[in-house]
Amino acid sequence: MPRVYRSMLADGNRPKTGNSAKTLGVRVGNNGIADIAVAANGTVRPGQGGMSVVRNWRDLAPHRIPARLKELFVREGLPGDARGPNDLVCWRLGDGSFEDGRIANDLILRLDKETHGLVEPEFEMKLEEYNFAVWATADQWVIDEE
Repeated sequence: MPRVYRSMLADGNRPKTGNSAKTLGVRVGNNGIADIAVAANGTVRPGQGGMSVVRNWRDLAPHRIPARLKELFVREGLPGDARGPNDLVCWRLGDGSFEDGRIANDLILRLDKETHGLVEPEFEMKLEEYNFAVWATADQWVIDEE
């Protein structure tokens, strides 16, 4: 399973599930923003978007990295910034190479950039099934902010 990172709110010792940029899930038409295309019949398919992930939490946009981690950039002498809200947590899923492949039951990772990918449905399915597949990974994510 590829190793991926995502910044999300916590719900105890796992990421909070939902349909926002700060939760384990995808936005579908929230204020005109959609992470995945939904067909008229309510289905989603591979290659049409999905949940955004990166190869390392340091690759996240600065507004997604909790400000409390800014010191790590300074200490490591790395370029970068951390100015996100401190209620966000950097989570990791998997331990394999950051490359296209199966990431969980019914889910695949498709890279769209060297450092960014999308967790997509493995095959055409109802949006609700895709959401449940993503949410079913909640217990597999671990905090990784080092």
